Amino acid sequence: MATNGSMPSLASSVKYMLLASALYEPLRNALHNLGTNVGGVGGVGGLCNMGNPDDCESLAGRTGNYCFQAGLWSGLTGFALVVLLVWTSPIFLGALQKSVSTAKPVASEDRGRDSGDEPGAEPSPEPETASIELDGVLMIWSGLSCLWFGMPLAYMLADPFYRSSALHFVLAVALAAAFPLSWHLSLLALPPCKPLGPWLGLKRQDLLNLHKALGWRAAGWGAIHALGELIYVVSQQGFLSMFQLAGEKGENLLYLMGLVTALLLLVHTLVAYLRRQAFIRRTFKATHRTTASFLLLSATVHWWPFALFLLPAAAAYGTSAGLGVASQFGRQVSEARNSFALAAAVLGAFAGLCVVWKVRESVMLAEGVGLLIPFVFPPLALLAEFAVATAVCLPILVTGPVLHSEPLLG
Repeated sequence: MATNGSMPSLASSVKYMLLASALYEPLRNALHNLGTNVGGVGGVGGLCNMGNPDDCESLAGRTGNYCFQAGLWSGLTGFALVVLLVWTSPIFLGALQKSVSTAKPVASEDRGRDSGDEPGAEPSPEPETASIELDGVLMIWSGLSCLWFGMPLAYMLADPFYRSSALHFVLAVALAAAFPLSWHLSLLALPPCKPLGPWLGLKRQDLLNLHKALGWRAAGWGAIHALGELIYVVSQQGFLSMFQLAGEKGENLLYLMGLVTALLLLVHTLVAYLRRQAFIRRTFKATHRTTASFLLLSATVHWWPFALFLLPAAAAYGTSAGLGVASQFGRQVSEARNSFALAAAVLGAFAGLCVVWKVRESVMLAEGVGLLIPFVFPPLALLAEFAVATAVCLPILVTGPVLHSEPLLG
């Protein structure tokens, strides 16, 4: 069994990711105020190559409000590269460090107990005692949520536009709620993930309870964001405006996909709420994973930076898929091999993103690009991240020793 002493590398990885999430918006807002091209609200423009349309001298290749700009490398802006480096390095370095530390020879009486070579290719032993208390994690998360929500709300309300009417105040609250919602969706899939969760310093049941708690909080933030946006859009343009997508109105797909994502979040929440009912109990896990997948893909269509922020989750679940294949082949997967596969999956996911983002750049710099085209690439990038992460980690996982289901006869 893995001891608590082997856990801090990946537990610390998530701590650094939480720190990065806390610092992201304050630093982005400060850079924006200094005139750096990091984008406006949430940094969408800086992360996704969109400049201020007022600064565009020509619409050729920079259709409408998107004002697409070439990236610094592989279609990625300098800001996106820095954010990706900060956001993915903790998981990559933590997994790499863990693969090295757990690969060290152990005493013969401990080998097998500490190697993580468990049946079914599941190197996920539960710690006897948790190194982190769930209540403490939730308290820290609550503080972060206040920061994620409070700071954007504060600087929005400092703008006279958002104070000019009750409707604009509702819009400010809705936009601010998108910040904690985005971080929840980016992070809540990690705790129950097989390659990562067992080494976060929480017992298995606490990991599940954490996932449930974050899921309910995500649903709450999603309700605030969706209802506020819906009230504002309907009052300004009418409900049917979201379905007008032809020509210059193509950007209305942003609002339509927001509505679709809100409905998927509602369905996903109902599935979780009704999980003990007889009609859903047997298929709950498969249904839960399916609705979660569609939810995240839809969210990525709605808010393009999810293609970047969901990269660690794509890598982790790519590794989980690889573990499933290894299990089918009856392979043992040690802690060291599992951690190395996770580190490789992060690089694979990054490669998948780069390929799609480079194609995106080539398409968007061409003339006559429609307003609907940009919505295709973020979910395609997310799928590529998962696919390449799975492909990269598979050779590592399926080349482990064969698990003997029957004792050898002498």
